[in-house]
Amino acid sequence: MAPSDYIQSQELAKQNNDPFFATVVDGRPYLPNFAVNASDAASVGNAAFVSVILSIYIAATNDAANVDKGAAVAAKDTELKTMAGGIVDWQSVLQDPSLASSLKCTKVTGGITNALVRVSGFESLSSKITSVVATLLASNNAGSSSTIHSSLLDFDSVLVRIFGAEGMIDRNVETCTYAALCNADIAYRYLGRFANGRIEGWLDGYVPLQCTDLTHDETSLEIAKEMARLHCIFELPEGELRNHHFGTDLDAITVGLWDQLSSWMQQAKGYAEFKTPYDTERVKKLSLDRIEAEVQKFMASFTANKANGDDTSGDSTASIAGSAEKKNGKGNKKKSPIVFCHNDLLAANIMRHPTQNDIQIIDFEYGGTNYAAFDIANHFNEHAGGTSTEENGETDYSRFPSAERQKGFCVEYVKTMRRLESMKSDLTEPSEPSEEEDPVDAEAMELLEDVQKFILVNHLYWGLWAVNQAAEEGCEEFDYVNYATNRFKEFHGKKAEWGES
Repeated sequence: MAPSDYIQSQELAKQNNDPFFATVVDGRPYLPNFAVNASDAASVGNAAFVSVILSIYIAATNDAANVDKGAAVAAKDTELKTMAGGIVDWQSVLQDPSLASSLKCTKVTGGITNALVRVSGFESLSSKITSVVATLLASNNAGSSSTIHSSLLDFDSVLVRIFGAEGMIDRNVETCTYAALCNADIAYRYLGRFANGRIEGWLDGYVPLQCTDLTHDETSLEIAKEMARLHCIFELPEGELRNHHFGTDLDAITVGLWDQLSSWMQQAKGYAEFKTPYDTERVKKLSLDRIEAEVQKFMASFTANKANGDDTSGDSTASIAGSAEKKNGKGNKKKSPIVFCHNDLLAANIMRHPTQNDIQIIDFEYGGTNYAAFDIANHFNEHAGGTSTEENGETDYSRFPSAERQKGFCVEYVKTMRRLESMKSDLTEPSEPSEEEDPVDAEAMELLEDVQKFILVNHLYWGLWAVNQAAEEGCEEFDYVNYATNRFKEFHGKKAEWGES
């Protein structure tokens, strides 16, 4: 899996004016020339319809039972392939009146980075979809050997994500990572990408959690299990994508936290003016020079920790040995393991089925290699909310979990990590439980010590993110400056409360 395949596709697309020019990247269709207007239902619906057809076509060529299995098989092909153009008259297909009358576009609220739209009605178009897929198969001489299983269209709705945060997220890396997460059954369904967004599966029956849900013990423990599952099970495939996240040094793992924090700090200080004079004045009151001093202090502190043998380091790399020791239950347990983290596990990024109570984590766009303790610290801070359009940057830190609930979360996390690691070990090298392994409570408390280190760092991280979002997108739809103000305010308050120098 290679992010550069998206770049290569974009270069090929420049030589082709066809809006329906498509390649297969990460086993899914990619239409680099097809840009979607979030406010135009027809544009959104067309992108979804074409992507669904091409996803089913890819699955059918691999004789797969569903689009997920088809994509996983196709993703193993390392050669970039273009999808035959000119076979289907897409303009004619999309002008069919039945399309507009069948597909329904509904705006999904709650996200502030991207525009989200649910497109439903695909089941009523199954005959039309099957007909177009059959045409594609016949042209590829695959019709006789490929089967269009009825299970290939096992959904009625998809989610269209139109990207925001331009310049803040490398969408080639992020989409490639999302594909890998879907292939590992961590994220849910990726159906294709277009110029400024992608098509994802719609979680039927699931609803996003509210901040108040995070305070319920049963829900909190389920989230701890899912986070442990992500940290333990997901392994990036070898090659370009893994090298991007973990680095190419076999003796060290790249951790993006400190470089990102430093980059966002410099970016925030580089803005002389914001979208409005009011925003400019409010940002001045944030005293970014003071924030910069705090960032530098933390980075220096963590660098000193590494010099003393602690792998929660302040530079961009950390020892693999420390991470492995933590995962294997050996060595200094105070070393926070370095894993693939979500980094943005707020309530709206956790979906739950109301009757089955299944939890599904979504929106991995800020995911990357990081300290497990940072991911947990971020989740604790997200109890305060503030990121919905309704909250508009207003946070409520009275919901911050108590010491007892923090411990309960960490205990469940450690228990789940141990169980999953044991299962993984048994598959390769069955062994008896170590008598030297620390009690779960003891390891959980040591993990919690690491978490508390990152509580403050996390406020700086998202506070600076919000300042940069305010500069790039303005505060008309969401008050990023208000959110930054509240994150920095809580940072200073917690720092004084904990007696940090």
